[in-house]
Amino acid sequence: MGAGAYLLSIKLKLKTFPHPGEFLHIKPTSEGNDPLLRRAFSIFDYDEQNGTVDVLYKVFGRGSAILSRVAAGHVLDLLGPLGNGFPIPEKSKQLLLVGGGVGIPPIYLLAKTCLRNGHDPKLIKFLMGFGKAEDCVMGERVAQLPIEQALSTDDGSRGHKGFVSDLLKAKLAGGLAGDKTVIYACGPEGMLKSIQGLAKEYATPCYLSLESIMPCGLGTCLGCVVKQEGEDKYLRVCREGPVFEANEVEL
Repeated sequence: MGAGAYLLSIKLKLKTFPHPGEFLHIKPTSEGNDPLLRRAFSIFDYDEQNGTVDVLYKVFGRGSAILSRVAAGHVLDLLGPLGNGFPIPEKSKQLLLVGGGVGIPPIYLLAKTCLRNGHDPKLIKFLMGFGKAEDCVMGERVAQLPIEQALSTDDGSRGHKGFVSDLLKAKLAGGLAGDKTVIYACGPEGMLKSIQGLAKEYATPCYLSLESIMPCGLGTCLGCVVKQEGEDKYLRVCREGPVFEANEVEL
């Protein structure tokens, strides 16, 4: 796709349309045990007719770099779909969808699912945040949806100069706050923490999809835990999540 972003289409016939927020746990190579651990990737899209699952990602480390070199016809070792996804909202709700960079995939799938279910497009607003203009390639598929969209870049090279949380705050302050609205977000932890604070400030329901390294993906290794808000206990991102209510976790 460019800008260090990759789109991987996997032949994987699912029994039902994937639930937005679920992920695939992929072994970067099918040869040997190096690297040993799988990598978690949110499901971006699903083509029911062709039976293909799309994964959108950027190269951040050795595992994703190896995966980026996979050629057509290669057989991948994977588990999934895994995890608990976003609760599907009532059709009367105003939706504020926020995706930051590689956090866009599960939010896109949520928007598509809501439209498939008959949600009024006028009630869906998709806010995207990127580092710079060239990163906006990750939002190309979002741009095809018949919903209101806005984007920001850290350096101001496209759209609003600043953070995507600025766009969200403007929507909330402009009259969309309250229990008739639901915020859904996925992205870097700093972004999610800001959105968590805005949801509390404007008393608006909010769900966050957390990004984490998930060594096992099944909840046994405890390598992806997050502290539960107000409790002396931890939740597993791969098992209890990756989606949580905003007031459920401590970021």
